[in-house]
Amino acid sequence: MKVVVLLAVLAGLCVAVQTNLTAVAQRSLGAPVLVAISGLCTSLAALVIALVLAKPDFTGRAVGYAVASGLLGAVIVGAIAIAASQGGVARALSLVIASQLVFGLALDALGVFGGGPDVGILKVVGVALIIAGGVLVVRF
Repeated sequence: MKVVVLLAVLAGLCVAVQTNLTAVAQRSLGAPVLVAISGLCTSLAALVIALVLAKPDFTGRAVGYAVASGLLGAVIVGAIAIAASQGGVARALSLVIASQLVFGLALDALGVFGGGPDVGILKVVGVALIIAGGVLVVRF
């Protein structure tokens, strides 16, 4: 479990740094060029690592999911770049994290992507507290 926590913290650190880099680059390059360059770098790095470490099973369904995930990634990077450059990094990340948690809870509750519903009152209270913190960041 400790590795999972460390990876999640590392991802959080990377998101904070990447959001700042993205906001700065977007001012010079514009969102479409930034998303294209960023996505290309991410794609190439991930492809090299995947082909070296794993022996993927290329099925039509798996490739379709990967394409959809990539398109969503382009929306994510572009939306965060624009939101961070216009509203500030903390404000943009607060809104992204809050909405991510709300929709994540909804998807978990509905069991949309497999697995049983894993939503309890403590998770809902935790998300509500995070949203309350996000409101403070956005408003003040």
